[in-house]
Amino acid sequence: MARHAAGAMPHPDVAGAPVLQVNNVEKTYGSKGGATRALNGVSFAVERGEFTAIMGPSGSGKSTLLNCIATIDRPTAGSIMVDGADTARLSARKLADFRREKLGFIFQDANLLDTLTGRENIALPLSIGRVPVDALQGRVEETARALGVTDALDRYPYQMSGGQRQRVAAARAIVTRPALVLADEPTGALDSKNTKILLESLESLNRDLGSTILMVTHDEAAASYCQRVLFIRDGRLFTQVRRGDASRREFFDQIMSVVATIGGADDAC
Repeated sequence: MARHAAGAMPHPDVAGAPVLQVNNVEKTYGSKGGATRALNGVSFAVERGEFTAIMGPSGSGKSTLLNCIATIDRPTAGSIMVDGADTARLSARKLADFRREKLGFIFQDANLLDTLTGRENIALPLSIGRVPVDALQGRVEETARALGVTDALDRYPYQMSGGQRQRVAAARAIVTRPALVLADEPTGALDSKNTKILLESLESLNRDLGSTILMVTHDEAAASYCQRVLFIRDGRLFTQVRRGDASRREFFDQIMSVVATIGGADDAC
């Protein structure tokens, strides 16, 4: 994928602050007598332009953490700052605008609308945000080129391969130029060929367009495409590993070593 010129799909900077700051987050479910603590004092930051993975065994709290960051759920204690905003302090109305403008979502199932073409699916969040039609079409084309799905723009989801559907979904997630892209097991429904294509596309979005991506995955090979992997165990941040100058194979081996220590990362919780 060709590197885009400086200024393509820019991301606003908030006084050099991290895009995501998770501060001592706790999440408890149930009543006092039978309460379950899913998260227990989790803290970390994701800098602008990072591609970070979250891994952990089934029941570790990683999906609960992602739901809190995505504003689908609210932490019981602690705070989550996204692009300088404390998400817990946003009203319901402002929260809806915040999700649309600041967050992009990629799910395990593409969740495309079957009655819309690829072009219309990608354009949907721009249409909702009332972006002018002339600007909208240019943005859709640019994003589709970045993800290699221009050939799917005029197809309906049933006419696309699984990999194309997921890359169209990724295009829809980034077309608004969000501060943070959240990917929840994005390769879970793909075969090995399409998994590789999608991960290389996400890697290129991060490298060439500066997209900040946080991905929950149980797949060690998928995590090896990232720059850093955070490991959650029993609701706590267990450890993290950074790729640095290591090859993807070397980073994969580091990830596998931690997974063996914490007892596997078999399923999303």
